[in-house]
Amino acid sequence: MNDSIKVRPARNAELPTLAKLIANQLPDMMAGRKRPDNIEQHLARLIPDQSLILATRGNRLAGLTAVDLDHLQVLACYLDPETASPDTPRQLFKAAEKLALSFGARRLSCTIKKQVSGFMSSMGYVMTGDGVGDDSAGRMEKDLLAKARPELKQLLELLDELGIPEDYGIKHRMHLMPEASTLVPIGRDIFDRDQRMTPAAATAWSRMQSAANSRGVELQLVSAFRGVSYQANLFRRKLADGQSLDKILSVSAAPGYSEHHSGRAIDITTPGKKPLEEDFADSKAYQWLKANAGIYGFKESYPQGNRHRIKWEPWHWCYHHRPGA
Repeated sequence: MNDSIKVRPARNAELPTLAKLIANQLPDMMAGRKRPDNIEQHLARLIPDQSLILATRGNRLAGLTAVDLDHLQVLACYLDPETASPDTPRQLFKAAEKLALSFGARRLSCTIKKQVSGFMSSMGYVMTGDGVGDDSAGRMEKDLLAKARPELKQLLELLDELGIPEDYGIKHRMHLMPEASTLVPIGRDIFDRDQRMTPAAATAWSRMQSAANSRGVELQLVSAFRGVSYQANLFRRKLADGQSLDKILSVSAAPGYSEHHSGRAIDITTPGKKPLEEDFADSKAYQWLKANAGIYGFKESYPQGNRHRIKWEPWHWCYHHRPGA
């Protein structure tokens, strides 16, 4: 059996078992928080954000942590004394910090028991307030940018320059998108501009476009890869023209958060439809995409009522995987 500890997000199917373990068995490093009446329902709310994080050894649970992204707080760190390794809590906190950073968060806090205050200090957390109970050492907080990559710090400085709220990524549940490192040409868009995507996404787009064409559906290219600097200059031009930041953010993702940075996203239109308008949803092309895009690994990123609080963008599709791979 593999004795190494592996850390990963929890899955929906695991929730009933996890809820029972939390209620009955696993000791808790945290303090000052009352367990919810329905633990399983509480855990289910964490799944979409991947903020319920497990440490496993083989097929056994070694521990877990849960992160409240809206308050940038670690809610709990549970450990199984028989299965966890001495380094398991460190691995779990590192995963929680990586998750928070992926949304652009700059700090993470927790309320801990006295006996783990030394461990938390070794992880870079510092005391920020008074204790909240007899067994509590108080609230501790970590500056996630203290040892962050220089390029991440530069990106956050750019967002500050543009006036983007610090909680933008958290509020919209949008991850920072690293720029694609390898891009290939996919032809010209409807404005006669050269466009690029990652090799896998480009192949999938070509196959999907050809398949649609064979069914009498014309998928036209509006936009593909856009870099962070392009997005930032777009914001600067609009701000200089007198547009409010709120208005700009209602139609454009903040630099660093656009799926177009990944080289996997594409904006699509079809003859007779004005690009980047909701009435694309009335087209034969959109109906074909809804029925068939998944076959080629594409997904509509911002459907109606999406969890990102982004207005409906029926034209925006992103490549996630090659089916069957």
